[in-house]
Amino acid sequence: MKVLQIGLGSMGKRRIRNLQYLGVKDIVGFDIREDRLNEAKKIYCIETVEDINDIDFDKITHVIISTPPDRHSEYVKIGLRHNKHVFIEASVVDNEYGALIEECKKYTKVVAPSCTMRFDSLNIKVKEILDSRKLGKPIFLQHHFGLYLPFWHPYENIKDFYVSNRRTGGAREIVPFDLVYISWFVGEPCGKISSLITQTKNLDVDIDDIYSLQYKTNNNCHVQFTIDVASKKAYRTTRIVCENGNMDLDTVDGKLSIYYATEDKWQVYTRGQLSVTKSIEEMYILEMKCFIEATEGKTTWGYTLENDWKILKWLYSAENNCE
Repeated sequence: MKVLQIGLGSMGKRRIRNLQYLGVKDIVGFDIREDRLNEAKKIYCIETVEDINDIDFDKITHVIISTPPDRHSEYVKIGLRHNKHVFIEASVVDNEYGALIEECKKYTKVVAPSCTMRFDSLNIKVKEILDSRKLGKPIFLQHHFGLYLPFWHPYENIKDFYVSNRRTGGAREIVPFDLVYISWFVGEPCGKISSLITQTKNLDVDIDDIYSLQYKTNNNCHVQFTIDVASKKAYRTTRIVCENGNMDLDTVDGKLSIYYATEDKWQVYTRGQLSVTKSIEEMYILEMKCFIEATEGKTTWGYTLENDWKILKWLYSAENNCE
């Protein structure tokens, strides 16, 4: 197994750590920035290349793409052209998705769009309880992500990376990222997705920094969903009201509280109780592990390019129905 890691920014370096945690030693790093090449080589002791044309693809088995979202497609096509297993970080721009999906129909390797939050142990527990119907059907879900954009990469100015670009802006990017697991919980949007999208002008960049969506799902669950990159306090909270109880999920504090109405009692889980590794990057590690095992035929990758494209279309629908 030899992995080509394309993109050596924060996510690219995280994927290298994930791979090394899993025992993968043969990793080649590529980035268009010399400082990132030098940093990855120094910290992780990996091979690096300055020109992607210098890579011997005959020796590569897996390609991981951790570039800005608007550059995913060009590198996916390189992976497809060389018939490699491909993993793609979360997308917010659907460049050439239709053509890529058609190409993948005749492709024998695994193409895996990221669905990181589905590997969080707390989210897995929520999904398990919802599927068991112990609380009855979900009838209302309220979700809020909030984190001040300059806190994302405190070591660099937001103007120096893709979250300050309108097409790949921070708040815009997190909408599909979180919809990947919120729709996994309670179903897909059905009918109109209403939205209120705001630029507060507190960030000194031309992006919308608050997205609020409202819709009903195909399971008749009412959803209120807000993403903001203005909050100085970090939030990722989800409240689910079901027929026979409630769930309060806080993935920042690492806590899930479940209220069973028929018994009038609460049950509390922490991420520490549910974790299967000792790593603070567990969900990323488990995602990489699943990807590798899918390429070895040990499991299947349950989230496709078609799924990813559908979720991006929900984002675009919300933007088109902005009040």
